[in-house]
Parts: sequence; C-alpha cells; structure tokens
Amino acid sequence: MSAGGGEATVAVAFDRPRQKDDAAALAASLGLPVAKGFRDPHDLHLVLDRTDRLALRVNAPDHPLSGGHDVVADLLALDVSSAAGRKLRTPLLKAVGIRKGEPHRPRVIDATGGFGEDAWLLAAQGCRVDLVERHPVVHALLADALRRAADDPAGGPIAARVTLHLSDAATFLAGHITEVVTLDPMFPLGRKAQEKKPMRVLRWLVGDAADDESALFAAARAAASRRVVVKRPRLAPPLVPDPAPTHAHVGKALRFDLYA
Repeated sequence: MSAGGGEATVAVAFDRPRQKDDAAALAASLGLPVAKGFRDPHDLHLVLDRTDRLALRVNAPDHPLSGGHDVVADLLALDVSSAAGRKLRTPLLKAVGIRKGEPHRPRVIDATGGFGEDAWLLAAQGCRVDLVERHPVVHALLADALRRAADDPAGGPIAARVTLHLSDAATFLAGHITEVVTLDPMFPLGRKAQEKKPMRVLRWLVGDAADDESALFAAARAAASRRVVVKRPRLAPPLVPDPAPTHAHVGKALRFDLYA
C-alpha cells in the first residue's frame, strides 16, 4: 500500500514486556487490536516505545516509509524561546492577532489538531487553546505529548493552557464561540517539496478523504468573534474561493490567510 493510497490499518504494540497491560488497555479504549508479534499484518503500530512514549511505527518491512525514526508528537522539541524560533512563528502570531507590547492573548480554537504544533506555539505565547482532533489515534498521540509536556518544568505551564478534544471540527465549532479559530486542513498533494515522513505517515493513517472545506470554513466563521486563520502552502490558492482573505501573513514556505 502506498503512503497516499487509503487509510492504513493500525494495531497497538509495545516494546517492553512490562507495557503489555498498558498496551491492552490502550487498544481497548481505541477499539484496536493488539499486535501479534513480528508477523502482525497491520500497516502501522501505535507503539509504547522503550522510553514510554506513544509513537507510530510503520510495520510493513517493504513499505517505502519503513525504517528510520518512529513518528512522535513531540511538543517539547518545538523552539518557543530563541530568536530563530520567534522568526519562524511570526506569521502565525501576527495572523492570530498577537502584537508586541499588547498584553491581550486571544482565546483560540485550533480545529484541525494534527501534531499540535501551532496550538503549542500559541499556548507558549499565553493563548488559551482548545485543540480539536477527530482521529482517535492522532488524538492519542497528542494526549501523550501533552502528558509528557505537563511533566516538564518548562512545558508544564504551556500544557496547562491547552485543552484537547476528540471531535469532528465542524461539530465542535457548532457548539462554541471563541475569539479566533485556526484551520490547518491537509495540504493538497502535488507540492514540489517532498513531505517529511511524519506528514506522510499522518496522511496514510487518516486516508485521502478530504474535509468539506466550505462547511468547515463556514463553521469556523460562525464560531469566531474576531477572526479565522487558515494555514496554506505559500503558493496554494485560498481554502475557499469566496470570500477573499482580509490579509495574508507569508513565511518562507507557508501562508496564513486572515479572515477578519
């Protein structure tokens, strides 16, 4: 199966014998099977690794994504303090409405969670963020990342500002009003730059079914009292043809379309 050829099959696995019971409990909570040794046929393993992190591992030995590092949601690896990190996240912060010298930090719903990176960057700047993820396996990876971050002296205060929800984005937005909604739907295929392994595995995991972008955008506009921010590849068209973005904050490879 190719990395873009439909939704992958998943089983829960573990690297250490003492993790067996925890793996079984996790599998039961997600409605997934427990992997059966080296001959397990599932495409991906959601594995409790040797450091007790939750990770995605490509199980098929002949798959183009097999080998190398496991895919882990690692929020603590994000640069939230250096000058280089500040430069990289400036377009996102500007789009959300964070300005130097202004103490107010908007309440944000990140409606398309993914690996949680944008939500973490916003929380590091003082925003309260509701992080919404619809896929149970990705939600489990995010929950594990937030758990580990909460145990870190530097990450704990940031993790406390993030509330994780397992929900379809449009359903969650229909029941909430907030200042800012951010959207980061799966980028279209066909970009010149090759996607890195974590995003290719994520695309394989969730399958090729596209979001109803018009419905998602409409739900975001109804829920946002101040603005909607949509993350796009720098040269991609806007998410929806109408209305046009109020403004765009452009980085090296990404663009954040602002709808005020």
